[in-house]
Amino acid sequence: MRRLKPYPWGGRTRRRMLFTLAPPVLLLALTVLLIVLLTPISTGGDGEELTQQELVATATALAEEHAGNKHPTPELPAGVFKHPQPESLPAVVVIEVIDGDTIEVPLEGKRETVRYYGIDTPERQERCYEEAKKRNEELAGRHVLLVADARDRDSEGRLLRYVFTLDGYSIDAALVAEGFAHAWTSDGFYRDTLMALEEEAQREGRGCLWGAAEEGG
Repeated sequence: MRRLKPYPWGGRTRRRMLFTLAPPVLLLALTVLLIVLLTPISTGGDGEELTQQELVATATALAEEHAGNKHPTPELPAGVFKHPQPESLPAVVVIEVIDGDTIEVPLEGKRETVRYYGIDTPERQERCYEEAKKRNEELAGRHVLLVADARDRDSEGRLLRYVFTLDGYSIDAALVAEGFAHAWTSDGFYRDTLMALEEEAQREGRGCLWGAAEEGG
């Protein structure tokens, strides 16, 4: 009777292969689980239901965050404040950057439009629109932190939130300090701080709004 050959891999080799395969397998499993958990259950609410493609993108971004692949905060000018406890703020995935002060994010299985509470950037067809949008994309990356204030939504039904990077730096403040946005002057916890940053940016001729572009226009 022919004797079968022993299993070619020793115990140490098998353990080494398991440790090598474990991280990507766990990441894939987490992604699939998040897709299931984020699938919309109801049709109520103000936002539109997420598409399957958006669910996959959201789950992938969350899995990357879980694995520690975070978007580093770009270099910021002096005066850009940081939230004292960023770890306490809800983090969301950025589905799309609409313009300099508007993004879309997934919340409770819905696609919600978030309007930055503290700033106002140029609209489409206005000077500095593209520059403000591009800088917003650079600052936001794939994840942001949201902070509510006195008003929850604007007249168009968009969520109103102060927006921070994962490291806790204010994107509202960065856009104002760099000359891409005007400070919102009507209300808000950070109103006075943002107005002071705008005055400084204008005085020093920073960015698209206050720099050489304005002199040429």
